[in-house]
Amino acid sequence: MYILELVVKLFKKKKVEKQLEFDPLASDNIEISEECEHIFMPVDSTGEILACSKCGLVVNRKDLKDKNIFKT
Repeated sequence: MYILELVVKLFKKKKVEKQLEFDPLASDNIEISEECEHIFMPVDSTGEILACSKCGLVVNRKDLKDKNIFKT
């Protein structure tokens, strides 16, 4: 009986389609993030790392500080 189940399983084996060659790190996310109106939210409990809720851009809090030289 067990041999019969193995034979049936062999014939009913699902045919897997070939996976497409997709590299998420190779996509041009920089162009998308330049057009986005960023809404940053903290990723971790310390709040030092922020991510955009719309495009997923990840930045440090230090990088977002205002660098206006005319401000006193």
